[in-house]
Amino acid sequence: MFTHNSEKERSNSRPNTGRLYFSSLVIAIALLFSYSVKAELILNGSTIYTDLGKDQFVAGLYTETAHNNPQVIQAMDSEKRMEVRILNNYSKRRWINLWMQSISINNSRDNFSDSAEELIALMQAPKSAPQKGDILEYLFSPESGTSMRFNGTELISDLSGEVFGLLLRTWIGAIPPSTSFKQELLGNQRNYQARDLLQSLTPDKQRVALAASWILPEPAKPVVKPATPKVKEKVIPQPIKIAEIKEEPVVEAEIAAEEKASASEGVDPKTVAGYETSTSDLPAAETSENPATEEPDSEEDIDFNVAEALAQRDYTPLVVQKIYQNISYPSRAVSKNQQGTVRVAIKIGRSGELKNVLTTQESKYSSLNKAALKAVEKAAPFPTLPEQISADSFELSIPITFRLQ
Repeated sequence: MFTHNSEKERSNSRPNTGRLYFSSLVIAIALLFSYSVKAELILNGSTIYTDLGKDQFVAGLYTETAHNNPQVIQAMDSEKRMEVRILNNYSKRRWINLWMQSISINNSRDNFSDSAEELIALMQAPKSAPQKGDILEYLFSPESGTSMRFNGTELISDLSGEVFGLLLRTWIGAIPPSTSFKQELLGNQRNYQARDLLQSLTPDKQRVALAASWILPEPAKPVVKPATPKVKEKVIPQPIKIAEIKEEPVVEAEIAAEEKASASEGVDPKTVAGYETSTSDLPAAETSENPATEEPDSEEDIDFNVAEALAQRDYTPLVVQKIYQNISYPSRAVSKNQQGTVRVAIKIGRSGELKNVLTTQESKYSSLNKAALKAVEKAAPFPTLPEQISADSFELSIPITFRLQ
């Protein structure tokens, strides 16, 4: 009796290995599924970039959890996305310069140089300059690094995560396009117009198809087989009968002679013997005025290499620092608590001379606008352009923010 009870107790206390195995399997599958499903990103903040008196693009910053601290957002090792919806057409050069100059003044040289090649590859991935309605997305993933989509088509991926960091600091770093631009992306200020534009703007279907075509493999070139030489048949001359000779060959010979004489005098042979051809008589493929046959404007070719990128990165902060050192906050603006951002565009010659300066975005206070222009003029001349910068001049657009502490 005692022995029987002991065996029963031992069987009851023995674990059910089948049930435990099943439970472990379910947990493992659940964990695997949870890791594979990415958290849905939320809109941390949105804003509109304005330059040259026009709204240029709307920007949205998406994160897994909302934060208003730029250092926290930059340090987050989680999914993030920077989204740009174009409001005004850009040229390739202007678009690349906009990013590269802002990257140069918001990132250290070490960070820039370590990712220079990947950054240039990212900038040159689109084969078309951004046009109104286009959507550009720069994405970060802890697993796969940085990638980029253009109108829904992924053009480049598997770049280092630091590339995304370089881009992100242009928006929420030390020198953003403007104070309001940064604060709205951080969610400290709300821009409902920007939020609505992010939801309503869509790219043109042809632009979507164009982006998709960039990643298609190039069609194989047809193999041209050499032509098989034809064997000439022997022509047996036939005797000419006098009765078969007609007058037409004589007329043709006369016209040919007239054409030859006219050609030697520089006259168009097609006007000989009353025969005149206008462009309307030609097929469409031969008419240069036909708009259907004109070549579309080709995209501007940007020869942008690592050496020039590094030279621009080193030169840009020198110019910006010299300008900032010459900023004088107008006393009248201080007394009235006037603050704002003024964006100035400057053009520097190879010897460092100031060729041109103008405001592309003004504050609502004229004294601040004048102070920004005066700071640039006082800072000139600037250092000589590095040899690696191939252009005859250097153009730079920088924000000057007047803020009272």
